[in-house]
Amino acid sequence: MKMKTCAIAAFFLLAAPFVQAVETVPFVYRTVAELPQKQTDREIAGLFDRWNVALQTGSASAVTALYAPDAILQPTVSNKVRSTPEQIQDYFVHFLAGKPVGVINYREIRHLGADAAMDSGVYTFTLTQADGSKREVQARYTFLYERLDGQWKIINHHSSAMPEVPKTLHASH
Repeated sequence: MKMKTCAIAAFFLLAAPFVQAVETVPFVYRTVAELPQKQTDREIAGLFDRWNVALQTGSASAVTALYAPDAILQPTVSNKVRSTPEQIQDYFVHFLAGKPVGVINYREIRHLGADAAMDSGVYTFTLTQADGSKREVQARYTFLYERLDGQWKIINHHSSAMPEVPKTLHASH
């Protein structure tokens, strides 16, 4: 039994450098996600497009209007969770200064009932810096939507920058 335990321990000890070597190469999504095949999934995918268009208006109130009154936002480039319409709007006032344009790189859509859905995946934002240069930030995202009074609203939005991507794909804080 001791021999078997020693052999297993030696295997993991010797294999550890190889496992580490694989993890040091960051994975970056480079493609644009295809439109979903099913019409019901396309409807949910279109909610991101609606949100992205609202971002490009530069109006924090237009973006905030897409969120439910009790929505929660865990934003990409802020450590503070936003849980009121005022806090969500305040975040977007600052985020919109970078003139963000988003592209979905990878997505999974799940229907959670007749009036609820989740869109989760990876997106990349192109941000314009104060000097006019462009910068990209790639992030994991999850939008939870609920149909309220006949309109789809964001009830939870989580976005976190990829921790292991090259610095060229991170937004500055």
